[in-house]
Amino acid sequence: MKIQRKNTARGHYYVDLDTGERVKGVTTINGGGLPKPALLNWAGDATAEYAVDNWDELAKLPYSERLKKIKGGRYEKRDAAANKGSAVHKMAERLVAGEKVTVPDELAGYVESCVKFLDDFQVRQVYVEAVVYSEANRHVGTCDLIADVLLPDMPEYAHISRDEEGFSRALLDWKTSRSGIFGDVALQLAPYRHSEFLIDPRTGDVVEMPAVDFAAGVHLTPTGYHFIPLETGEDVYRDFLYVAEVARIVDGLRDLVGDPIVPPTASQYALTKVAEEVPF
Repeated sequence: MKIQRKNTARGHYYVDLDTGERVKGVTTINGGGLPKPALLNWAGDATAEYAVDNWDELAKLPYSERLKKIKGGRYEKRDAAANKGSAVHKMAERLVAGEKVTVPDELAGYVESCVKFLDDFQVRQVYVEAVVYSEANRHVGTCDLIADVLLPDMPEYAHISRDEEGFSRALLDWKTSRSGIFGDVALQLAPYRHSEFLIDPRTGDVVEMPAVDFAAGVHLTPTGYHFIPLETGEDVYRDFLYVAEVARIVDGLRDLVGDPIVPPTASQYALTKVAEEVPF
């Protein structure tokens, strides 16, 4: 199994170069197999908010065009948030590498929060934006950051291993959403943590996935950050594999439905026979 990430204008996907087949990413697997009831509430709320916020402009449109705008209105905020998140991710990647960045005013708070996190925990990068994958269970993804961090010397963190300098190795994921860190992020990081291989982004070499001492989400906001540890042990990874099975089943449901059955009086044999006997 030899994985290559293919970047496109709309995102990316992964290919097994040995077979030419696509390999599903962890995000795609979770999206297909993990119920997200909160999205139903979000869709209703976002649509209503769009209609109220744009009431006067919508009133000027014909009914059909007005309906079309309202139905698609919720995606404007979603896409804007996604673009903001992507921009912050890219800047965070450069900041971790020690580079200087030019920051748009609307993102200044997020970048300042990122810098504060990096300084507060004396973050030392190990791998940034590295592709990780499992041959055994055929999943792949790109982890935001593997880094060594200096945790506070407090009893609640005593179970996390440290090296001789006091640093712990962490698998980290940046989040910029308004809602923060939820349990589904653990189902994203667990398969990353338990992958067998990592592609070194600096050399392209395939190496063994390095062991980490813990995993966490870093929720960046315009006014600060929250560093949230996440459970990503063997039991959580097993749960992810169950989610992957559900995603596989859902993806194959269409293949469980056959063609309509022809009545006996109009069987394929009878229709063929009649067609042969009718002269043209």
